[in-house]
Amino acid sequence: MDPDQQVARLEKLIVRLGGFPDRDLIHQITECGRLGLRTGGQALAERMCAAIMDVLDDGENGATAAERRVPLFYALDSVVKNVGDVFQPLLSVRVRAAFERAFAACAEKDKTRLHHVLRTWNEKSAAAARTPPSSFSRSDPTAGGGPDRARRAGIFAEHLDDLNALVAPWHAALVARASAADAAAGAAAAR
Repeated sequence: MDPDQQVARLEKLIVRLGGFPDRDLIHQITECGRLGLRTGGQALAERMCAAIMDVLDDGENGATAAERRVPLFYALDSVVKNVGDVFQPLLSVRVRAAFERAFAACAEKDKTRLHHVLRTWNEKSAAAARTPPSSFSRSDPTAGGGPDRARRAGIFAEHLDDLNALVAPWHAALVARASAADAAAGAAAAR
C-alpha cells in the first residue's frame, strides 16, 4: 500500500470504530500505525497522527462527536503503548486539549472510560519513574524506539498533572456518590 492508501485505511478504521471501543478495530488501528511507521517512516506517522488528532479536535461538541472521541482515545493509547516510537511525541502536541474537550463533552460512562485511560498513563509513568535508566541495556535492540521508549519516558508524562487536575473534581464526586450509596445500603440492610 502506498502512503495515501495507508492513511485512507486508517481513516476508514476510525470511522468504523465510531462510538464503541471495539478491541479488534483498535488492534487494526494499532497495526496500521505500526505498518505505516515501518513502511513510510516519520512522514507517514505524522500524517497518521494528524488523521487521529483531526477527529479528536473536530470542533464538534454534540453527543456523536463526544462518543467518537472516547473510543479513539483507546486506539491512541494502544498505538502509543504498542508501537511507541515517534507516535507519542507527535500525538503529545495536541493530546491535552483533545482530552480536555472529550472529557468536558462526554457522558458519565465515557468519563469513566477516559479516567481509565488516564489511570493507565499514570501507572506507566509511575513505573517509568521507578525504573533506573541503567536498567535499560545498550544491547537492547529496542533501546532507540518502539514501545520500550514510551515505557521509559512514561505516557504523556508532561501532561499528566494537568489532566489529573481536570479529572480530580469529577472523580471526587464519583467516589462521594458511591460512598453515600454504600452507606445508605448498609443502613437499609441493618434495619
